[in-house]
Amino acid sequence: YVNQDSRFRLFHQSNQGLSAARNTGLNHVNGQYVFYLDSDDRLMDTALELLVNAAEKNQAEVVQANFYYDCPDYLLLNKQQKESVIIYTSEEAMWELLDQKTVLNFAWGKLIQTNIARECKFPVGKFFEDTFWISQIIHRCHQYVALQTPILYYLQRSMGISGGFSIRNLDQLEEELKRIEFLKVNYSDGFYKKALALLNKKILLHKKLLKHLNQQEQNKYLKKINEIEKKYHLKRLFPFSYIGISQYFNRLKERSSASEKWERILK
Repeated sequence: YVNQDSRFRLFHQSNQGLSAARNTGLNHVNGQYVFYLDSDDRLMDTALELLVNAAEKNQAEVVQANFYYDCPDYLLLNKQQKESVIIYTSEEAMWELLDQKTVLNFAWGKLIQTNIARECKFPVGKFFEDTFWISQIIHRCHQYVALQTPILYYLQRSMGISGGFSIRNLDQLEEELKRIEFLKVNYSDGFYKKALALLNKKILLHKKLLKHLNQQEQNKYLKKINEIEKKYHLKRLFPFSYIGISQYFNRLKERSSASEKWERILK
């Protein structure tokens, strides 16, 4: 592409991960907008034209479009958004982000004004690097536009969440905590409470996935989770969800106990 079109520029650096690559790109941007594309996803031919037109028509600092889940044997359209175009204020977009339906954490699929993008670098060496990042982007914009039209094929290597669960998922919880503290200072109490509910939901999900880690990693993960639950009083704020998780762990213990009993009998 560099040989074919003078608008393309190529930069090299030692491999420091996705965040460092994006940050380096930001240092060299001289256009009005920034768009992030992950290396294993594909764009439709008219994607950027569609986004730029929407940004200029609505005087929006950020425009996101829809996408297909690109599975091995089929394409699945994301159908969360029902309207063809939604125009959010900054506060409305932040609220929708906490719903995790229309406005999503992903860095890709969004056209962002360069002056805003430059203020929001990615944390190097972290997984789930866009969890807190997107909150910073939304906070700085006045108009956030969401388009129903798909522009991107989002490659899916595995549809099961457990397949990608590891000790690095602790990074996700840490980024959630950054967002919670940011909302607590800069937004109304309703945003803070909603962010806590989202954090609690993710913690409960992570607890169910701990079985995919070794014992040492499980202990480290549980220690961090216990610290978070205590600091933010999650068990007191969301008691019914913890009744459910307690029952889940009790069933696991019962099954383990029954299994050990049968092994003794068989011996």
